[in-house]
Amino acid sequence: MQYVALLEQEKRGYSVTFPDFSECTTFGADMDEAVDQAHEALALYVEFFLEQGGTLPEPMTKKAVAALPASAGRKAINVTVLAEGGDFAELEVVMHVHLLGRIEKYCRDSGISPADFLSVAARHALRADILAE
Repeated sequence: MQYVALLEQEKRGYSVTFPDFSECTTFGADMDEAVDQAHEALALYVEFFLEQGGTLPEPMTKKAVAALPASAGRKAINVTVLAEGGDFAELEVVMHVHLLGRIEKYCRDSGISPADFLSVAARHALRADILAE
């Protein structure tokens, strides 16, 4: 299913809201991160919503969202989510145990999961285009 997200530029990045799910919000330091976070936040929200026995609403169209007063000055994007949940995929990663140990220690000290750490690192690498010549 495809839902509309509204992105609004703020002092330190972009806030993201979903007219179809007022409780689902997120934020990104820049537009690319905000879009990534929108996909992840909606997928997590829908997964939780379905686990609680909710039924997904019929998505509003971009035109209907654009007519809402809260849409003024915001960029609307479509975010696709699987209606049955399951938007996350497992990934097998092979790396040296020393580096993995450093990542695990950093994550423990920071109170985050290795998956979250790798997601943030990937976003930073994409933003910096680290493999460009």
